[in-house]
Amino acid sequence: MPGNGIHRRRALQGIGVGAAGLLAGCLGGGDDDDEIHVLTDFDGDDWENHWDDVLIPAWEDQSDVPIEVEYTGFQGTGEQRLATLMQSGDAPEFYHATTSEIGDLINQGLTRQVDDVVDDLEDEWGDALFKYTLQPMTGDRDDETHSIPHGVYVGGCFNYRSDVYEALDLEVPETWDELLANAEAIDEAGGDFEEMRGFGIPGQPDGKAGSDFSNWLYNSGGDVWQENGGDIELWFDEEHVMPVLEMLEELSEYSPDPSSLNWSETIEYWIGGRFGQCFMNNAWLCGPTIGTPAEPIGLATEQALIPAREGSDPITRGWVLVNGTPIIEGSSNPDEAGDFKRMMYGADHHVDVSLVEPMRFIPPYEDIIEDEEYRSAEVFEMHDGAFLAKNEYIMEELVPEMDSPEVVSSPETLHVQTFDIQAQMVNRLLVDDNDAEDVYEWGVDQYEDRWEQVNQQADY
Repeated sequence: MPGNGIHRRRALQGIGVGAAGLLAGCLGGGDDDDEIHVLTDFDGDDWENHWDDVLIPAWEDQSDVPIEVEYTGFQGTGEQRLATLMQSGDAPEFYHATTSEIGDLINQGLTRQVDDVVDDLEDEWGDALFKYTLQPMTGDRDDETHSIPHGVYVGGCFNYRSDVYEALDLEVPETWDELLANAEAIDEAGGDFEEMRGFGIPGQPDGKAGSDFSNWLYNSGGDVWQENGGDIELWFDEEHVMPVLEMLEELSEYSPDPSSLNWSETIEYWIGGRFGQCFMNNAWLCGPTIGTPAEPIGLATEQALIPAREGSDPITRGWVLVNGTPIIEGSSNPDEAGDFKRMMYGADHHVDVSLVEPMRFIPPYEDIIEDEEYRSAEVFEMHDGAFLAKNEYIMEELVPEMDSPEVVSSPETLHVQTFDIQAQMVNRLLVDDNDAEDVYEWGVDQYEDRWEQVNQQADY
């Protein structure tokens, strides 16, 4: 199909690999050429109301091109739906998803360059924060932007219940041994904490288990990739990975069943007081408590750096990135899609968009964080500004330890993440009860195979 920027032979090589890999034909030209189709994980009652009552009517006031919003949930459930749409030749204009899924699309040449849109938004709000995370390119395309900023995710956040710490006379842990000791103390506390476990470890074979593993690995002193003479090489070494697996085994003794935990379950368990420590992006755990009987739990939820392994020398203490939205190459209305994003994130709407989930996402521009309308929102004025203070603490105190442009990232490395290798390793270790050494060797084999595969598919 000429003119859409997609090489069909390359696309077909990807069958069975990631969301984009399920392509089986040309993109674009589907039955809905006259609309903008949004496939999004920005859902739930608050988001659906904002789409229906604010964003869609505002767009209809300026354009005759209708909007269709399709909700997918936030645990990667949209990947199969995206593949189905692309396979049918009816690609959506937008796909709100994880950074690794977007890397999959970039790697196979399925996203548009959106520098013009981002430049216009930067004219309004100032420079985008951590913009390098929106530009995972290599070679002569290093400065291309393929994702429009939505909000900042700080993934290296250790969350703990300050009220529990105070009651049990615990200190914020700086090492893995101290974290284990806290987990044991909470788990054995009894009394008011009889039903509370010491730590929440996700063990499902996709989603949060992989995100957490990456933070354990960073704080063990390792990473998956390293750069050598300009080339990216696998660096998933036993010296750093095996201590992570051993730590997970020890810590799982103080956790609810890991097979029961992923993103949404972690939030539900936290609000229900099921455990007293875990990893989570930003102060996201606080958000769902606001205005509910669980609000005291949200107020008592504090953030700190993830503890480091004794004797380690981490290159970063966690990860920080800008969650963004690509425009899919080959969709029917990419230009109109760009205009919709200019509206959604422009002067009239970006502050309100940032307040739909104010604790899940931190605004991606400093001018919004400092904007009086944002800072004076009801959620940030309640309890003497306690929730705003949590976001500011994360940005001012934690992010400087995690903002690491030198961490290796490319469309290929992001594409490999879509295979959930680390999450599957955790699942094999904690749910299937496989030997840690066997789990490590399986992971290395998977990385070697997938790295070769995605490099063969690269088409950007």
